[in-house]
Amino acid sequence: MKTQRSTAVVIAAGGLGTRVAGWSTFMPKEFRPVEGRPGIVHVLQEAETGGARRAVVVHHPYYAGLADWSNQVFGPGGTSRYRQLAQQPGGQQPLLHVDFIAQHGQYADVTSALNGSEHLRTGNFALVFSDNVDPEHRALAELVDATDPEHPAVLTSPFDIHRASTHGVVICSGTGPVLTMTRLVEKPDFVNAARLVAEHGPDRLRLLQGRMRITPPLLHHLAATARHAQRAEPKVSLALASYALRHRVQVVTSTVPMVDLGAPDLDRAAAS
Repeated sequence: MKTQRSTAVVIAAGGLGTRVAGWSTFMPKEFRPVEGRPGIVHVLQEAETGGARRAVVVHHPYYAGLADWSNQVFGPGGTSRYRQLAQQPGGQQPLLHVDFIAQHGQYADVTSALNGSEHLRTGNFALVFSDNVDPEHRALAELVDATDPEHPAVLTSPFDIHRASTHGVVICSGTGPVLTMTRLVEKPDFVNAARLVAEHGPDRLRLLQGRMRITPPLLHHLAATARHAQRAEPKVSLALASYALRHRVQVVTSTVPMVDLGAPDLDRAAAS
């Protein structure tokens, strides 16, 4: 297995959590607890496990006040300050440097990626969607370790026709542990998902998850897509699909269970 660890992570957290509005009125959905800790903590630990040394959380401006506190907690020395105030013995210091910045521009994931890239001053980074939590902290490492850093890559899960309506369905070509994206169909209903199975077979289909490797050419494509959008900015997945028509996009399949923080009832949210 390759060991091409990412050195920078952009965490897209620019939404207002309208699916869980009762919660997100007071606090971002990224702070919903998963296994006793806020979801954002799991995301940051996953980034560190994946080899990242820098991360930026791009949040909605509505949460700017909370982000000031988050910068103290997750920023350099935050753990030490807490332990000192709580009169607790010191622990191991995190290796990940984290910044929280307010998103500017349209409140969409492409803009989050562009804002994060500008802040980190790099076109090579991993893009992680903050409401897609991996409690085992393995997903990003699986993506970056398996793929060639010269090409964009996406994390997927095995195809399940009953979950296709809530995911992008990736149509793949090739063989082996790393496939190639040929098309993407965004959240097809059951009838259209069944049509995809009949046309391509389930082994050629995957469900898109909230992790991808961004490269400078893909970032340029995202920026052009945002500039030329007639109305609302397109989703990252659809911009990625248009990029894949002419360029290679690697596809990694993972069985790591993910928790959707945006689900209205988190306790019953199916692993996605």
